[in-house]
Amino acid sequence: MLYLLISLLAIAAVVYLIYKKVHAATAIFAAGVILLMLAALTGRAEFRTTEIEATGNSFYDQLLVIDALFKERFSGIGMAIMVLFGFVSYMRHIGADAKTVVVLSSPLKRFKGSYWLVPVGFILGSLLSLVIPSAAALSLLLVATLLPALIAAGLTPLTVAAIVVTSSTIMPTPLEAGLIQGADLTDMTVTEFVYGSVAYATVPTLLVTAFVHMWWQRHCDKQEESSGSTDAGLTDAATEQSIARAATLPGYYAVLPLLPLLLIVVSAVLERVGVLSFEAGILPVTVVSLFIAMSIESIRHRTITGAIDSAAGFFKGMGEGAAGVVALLVAAAVLVEGITQMGVIDMLISTAENSSGAAVFIVLIFVAATAAMAALTGSGTAPYFAFSEVVPNLASQTSIHAPQMLTAIWGTSNLMRQVSPVNAAILIVAGAIDVNPIRLVKRTAVPMIVATVLNTLFAFMFIS
Repeated sequence: MLYLLISLLAIAAVVYLIYKKVHAATAIFAAGVILLMLAALTGRAEFRTTEIEATGNSFYDQLLVIDALFKERFSGIGMAIMVLFGFVSYMRHIGADAKTVVVLSSPLKRFKGSYWLVPVGFILGSLLSLVIPSAAALSLLLVATLLPALIAAGLTPLTVAAIVVTSSTIMPTPLEAGLIQGADLTDMTVTEFVYGSVAYATVPTLLVTAFVHMWWQRHCDKQEESSGSTDAGLTDAATEQSIARAATLPGYYAVLPLLPLLLIVVSAVLERVGVLSFEAGILPVTVVSLFIAMSIESIRHRTITGAIDSAAGFFKGMGEGAAGVVALLVAAAVLVEGITQMGVIDMLISTAENSSGAAVFIVLIFVAATAAMAALTGSGTAPYFAFSEVVPNLASQTSIHAPQMLTAIWGTSNLMRQVSPVNAAILIVAGAIDVNPIRLVKRTAVPMIVATVLNTLFAFMFIS
């Protein structure tokens, strides 16, 4: 019981530190290292699950565990995520991501004042999250494009703001870092995990949520007098420059950010019908997509050196990916190893084995913990990566089906962050329309809570 209490205190400390805006990966990593050292001090280091060549010194062996986790996470899945972040950065540099947003949002200006624009706008924004996986970056672009388009079409600023904020949630894509990791944890291909499992829960959830949005925003518009500026002037300099550049780009540039997704899906289909003997991975298709984009840039500008030089943004993006998501992967792995050595995972497994209903109860505990952490911290990545590492071990020794649980906590993490007043997207959009973030949270809370419940329910109903 003492070790369980220590582990809970460590998790509570992580939540508190992230809530206080301490760097998430650092907070998680520090808690994990402390737990590992406590495990060495109390003689529990022998319960480690990471393979190392033991030296006989338990404290140094724990450092070797950390060393092994760094090497494991930065190779393979970590490298794929870094390359994907690099590609997204390059698309942002050449303005192709903004071109996609502008092209797809402009037709909405032709519609006038119907609340049917709410589900249409929400689904469109969700589709755009395929191109721009960062919630904050997508919000910035939508503030400058979709927000004025829908306000001009007759919707209130708060209604449109709620659509913009909730656009980046649970769209199933093989390019999302959490889903890439989920595929790795379940030993499935990315397309098999995303479209053979996750999509069965998230797609119906998004469709139902679109109409919950319509009902709730209409209800809120009737309940309160909307206020705020329609001026979308909060875009940062880089976003403004990107949008300005998008206006000068050919229409086909809107397809470039979708190339990795298209190539992955096409290769998966060709593999299924027997044309190819393999399904392309994230890293290879992203590299091919990068070179296609660079070639198009060099032809359009008639300069090879300029196109190559502009690819520096790719490597800058790789660094951002390493400092962001991959750092969280490593930190979460260290924390989970510490919690495991404290015996918490064994206790959960024992509980699940002793009662057929306990497995579902454990999943619900993880979902509730993820929801609380996401809502408190405004982070969608930290809660998921903190808890997802536990899933394979639980699933292998209980009746829990790993894709169901991973889908439930991934969806919960990405949905419930949008009800946090400290979430970056909430702050960006609230500032753009000049309202208190709490008023915007009121607009997002009901659709996101409903979506969280539905996603968890559908994960167990539709994923087998």
